[in-house]
Amino acid sequence: MFRRTVFTARPPDGDYILSPTGFTWGIGRSNVDGSLMQMTTGEREKNVALATLFMLADRDGADAWETVGTGSYWLVKRYRSPQPTPR
Repeated sequence: MFRRTVFTARPPDGDYILSPTGFTWGIGRSNVDGSLMQMTTGEREKNVALATLFMLADRDGADAWETVGTGSYWLVKRYRSPQPTPR
């Protein structure tokens, strides 16, 4: 199965976002108004920050994103259940 990379300029409300904070990594959560609420900062190891990102997203049924450049995000892992198709 071919898996496509998903990019966006604004992750859905409530999703978790991994972003670099200089020499460390931080995790934020997207808000309704497009802002980002910072949840954690200061993790030096990216793999530890990713594990935390996955745990938070899985717990809340949200998706996990990573910052790619300025104002762009790519989907790291999907935890959100698919929306039912209206009939």
